[in-house]
Amino acid sequence: MFDYHIHSEFSDDSTEKMSNIVEEAIKKGGKKLCFTEHMEFNYPHEELKFELNYDEYKKEFERIKSIYGERIDLYMGVEMGIQAGKREIEETIKYADSHEFDFIIASAHCLEGEDLYSMSSDTKNIDEFFIRYFYEMLNVFKHYSDYDVVGHIDLIRRYFLQAQDHKLGKSQDVLRELLCHVINSDKGIEINTGGLFYKSANINPTLDILKLYKEMGGEIITIGSDAHIAERVMSNYSKAIEALDTAGFKYVTTYSQRKKEFHKIK
Repeated sequence: MFDYHIHSEFSDDSTEKMSNIVEEAIKKGGKKLCFTEHMEFNYPHEELKFELNYDEYKKEFERIKSIYGERIDLYMGVEMGIQAGKREIEETIKYADSHEFDFIIASAHCLEGEDLYSMSSDTKNIDEFFIRYFYEMLNVFKHYSDYDVVGHIDLIRRYFLQAQDHKLGKSQDVLRELLCHVINSDKGIEINTGGLFYKSANINPTLDILKLYKEMGGEIITIGSDAHIAERVMSNYSKAIEALDTAGFKYVTTYSQRKKEFHKIK
């Protein structure tokens, strides 16, 4: 089992010790684990700032790796929060270029300067909401390319129940353009099982988007639990594999020193 989306006490929305996470992963039979701590510039939240202390993170990661490294392959990654503002894009580019990571997820937690978690849930036109969300990601990726996969590409479903079973309408055109850009840039997407712990109870992205990505030629895909507590590490891995198999994928991807490796699903 692989888990390439994990948060510990080095992310502002988690208090979990790295050691607890690693021990849980080992207990569950995990083979590879990548921490992906939050880093985002100008995150619009009163309490969460998502400002990663890289030096402390690296120091603790290396200590944990020295203890557990012979029992499980450990990697140091980051989840870069992306926003379409000129300053935010420039800062993100600079940060990714000046720090060493094994793996970088690029995730849109915000839309037009407002974080999704705090936004009003009375959005009436969900398809228009998806159009704006996909378009903002596309605009960022036209300028920022120093990432490996796009995180939870339909995150809207996690926080807005009316989007839970939404079938993409006109927003599929923008999604196709976004996925085309990702594929042509030799990047990938993740399948994130964290959404199964929310009321929406969805893997992100949902099966229809996984199938579309595969039909368009997408091959690079990682699996992540998005765990913020140890007990959720490697959670619902079998469901992710089942969804990938149904969508036609033969391989899952892992990264080390920003280089990808493909592993057969079966």
